[in-house]
Amino acid sequence: MNYTKVYPTEVLQGFTDTSMYVLMLYDPLGNKKIPVMIGKHEAEMILIEQGQQQVRRPMTHQLIISIMDKFELSLKMVRIDRFEEGIFYATLIVSDGFNTQEIDSRASDAVVLALHQSVDIEISQQVIMDTGFTPQDDDINISDTLEESIESLEEELRQCEENEDYERAAEIMDKIKKLKKRK
Repeated sequence: MNYTKVYPTEVLQGFTDTSMYVLMLYDPLGNKKIPVMIGKHEAEMILIEQGQQQVRRPMTHQLIISIMDKFELSLKMVRIDRFEEGIFYATLIVSDGFNTQEIDSRASDAVVLALHQSVDIEISQQVIMDTGFTPQDDDINISDTLEESIESLEEELRQCEENEDYERAAEIMDKIKKLKKRK
């Protein structure tokens, strides 16, 4: 199966059902956007990982990564393998340094973990053909979205430093580094 690297660009609130959100993935090679329906909780987790929201305690995806770290497992990649009956199916590629395992996942959870770990998100060409569309010229592109997120975080970092909130400043610096890796 052929896969293409994609980037999460934005999270939009549903138009008719405000409890649903749409995660837009962008395929720069084919200039396609892939809309993935997600719930409010998953939307919040993605916004947290993009640096647009903050939390005081570890969230579920952060707990999963902490457990993986304790057992010396690493997330190598996320793949979105198929789209059936309105559902995206994803796979986490996890390694202990010797063996690689594939773990079934919801696409929204997989994207959150990929953002947290700064690993690639790949999607099958068939899923792109089945669900993707060509964006209009005035749509946001990935580098603009990343740059806006970085600028927002840098402003928040300056405020934390002024308020001597060095713990939060360290968290923000980590998020900035992760976003810069994705550029």
